[in-house]
Amino acid sequence: MDQGAVRVNLGGKEPGPAPTNENVEALQREVESIRTGLDGMVGELDRRRHMLFDVHSQMRRHAVPLIALGAALLGIAAGGIFLGVAHRRRRARLGPRLDRFHEALRRMVDQPGRVASTPSVGRKIIGAGGAAAASVIAKRLAGNLLRDGRARASQHS
Repeated sequence: MDQGAVRVNLGGKEPGPAPTNENVEALQREVESIRTGLDGMVGELDRRRHMLFDVHSQMRRHAVPLIALGAALLGIAAGGIFLGVAHRRRRARLGPRLDRFHEALRRMVDQPGRVASTPSVGRKIIGAGGAAAASVIAKRLAGNLLRDGRARASQHS
């Protein structure tokens, strides 16, 4: 083998004939055809992405299911309120109140040390941490709502 020759690893395959101008042009046409097809697909995917994230058009397109969902959620909330009021009325009657008072007296006699106990240090720390976390979350949500409201107001102006 000539010392100046370059060896090309073809993965165990024999080298084929050198490409001709016709082969190169055919490959270029094929590549251009593939690019054109990909451009069309990418354009269609972009159009569908815009449609998917366009909230207003989605609300118009799916109005009936959204209204049904809203009605169902409203019904669930109304049912929960109704059950809560009914439960509170039952508990406010004299019989259940006397039963709870009797139970409290029984617990007081059985375990007098727990009647006026204060929470442990661990419970106080957990309570303070939970209150702080809730405060931070509420502050961020309020800031996001205000920012979104200002953005909408500036868009409609």
